[in-house]
Amino acid sequence: MEKTAYIDNKPYAIETGETILEYVRRNLGREMIPTLCQADNLENYGSCRICSVDVALQENGPAKVMASCHTPVMSGYYIYPSTDRIRRLRKNILELVLSEYPVERLMPEAGMLPTEFQSVIATSGSPVVRYPRKISEYEKDRSRPYVWSDFTECIKCYRCVRACDELQTERVLWIHGRADRSRIIKDFDRSFIESTCVSCGACVQTCPTNALSDRYSVKTLAADETVRTTCTYCGVGCNLEVKVIDGVVRGIQGSPDAVTNRGHTCLKGRYAFEFYNHPDRLRSPMVRKNGMLTEVSWDEAYEYTAKRFREIKDKYGPDALAGISSARCTNEENYLMQKFFRIVIG
Repeated sequence: MEKTAYIDNKPYAIETGETILEYVRRNLGREMIPTLCQADNLENYGSCRICSVDVALQENGPAKVMASCHTPVMSGYYIYPSTDRIRRLRKNILELVLSEYPVERLMPEAGMLPTEFQSVIATSGSPVVRYPRKISEYEKDRSRPYVWSDFTECIKCYRCVRACDELQTERVLWIHGRADRSRIIKDFDRSFIESTCVSCGACVQTCPTNALSDRYSVKTLAADETVRTTCTYCGVGCNLEVKVIDGVVRGIQGSPDAVTNRGHTCLKGRYAFEFYNHPDRLRSPMVRKNGMLTEVSWDEAYEYTAKRFREIKDKYGPDALAGISSARCTNEENYLMQKFFRIVIG
């Protein structure tokens, strides 16, 4: 029998294992309930409470405020994501966060997309901050080539700490101090370059502000198009989202909905892309003619390779030939490689 819950008194079917947040987003989209500490590829944390909703056991009945990100949806729940009480609660939470956030960074940089936090503010409405402001200024850390930090923008959602632990299992980022004195540190409060960070960029992609960013500003980059593709650096097959401007690759992120990598990727997959249009890159096959490497067509390269294989095999036997494949090939390509040497070469 199909289990049903209700969103604003309208029935929707429940899928097994869903949280209230997942249930509402699946049926009404991601904009219905804002989040700060939640990320789809991280364990639910439930610290910011901005995802709170009203939940009743009967239509328009007495309701209880619940954090939707880690509360399982149950049959017969009446969920009200945007009551007056919930809107007031969210604005109050935003006030507390904004009391420690620099005012000059509430809007996107010129020509850039808003950060996730800036989008939440725009959607929920920037409230008048009634609390005393206390902005902690931190020195920008650009000691590493790719991953940079500016913790003045940190809103203490701790997604970066969890990403470093859950996705990359490096545990470079930690929480130091308590209450309003808490802050993010790298290892034993070192700079990025002194830390054990591997520059995978998981913290950058999950950070909802620019407290963590990279040299390409890919998180807020306004691209002409975003191309979904598969990384070729190894055989895992991570899905990537490539941001392109004027036909040139400007940044790469992991695809959040990818089953293989769940929005994560390594240093090479995320940042090692500038080689693709390097002037020294080989762009066609080359064959040595009269002592000089000369560009040739693929057909000529194949014919030359087959000819030399036959000559060597006929003169020295099949054991004189060996093949080296690559982890960057697919399983199917590696299978064909070994089959070619077993069956064709012998």
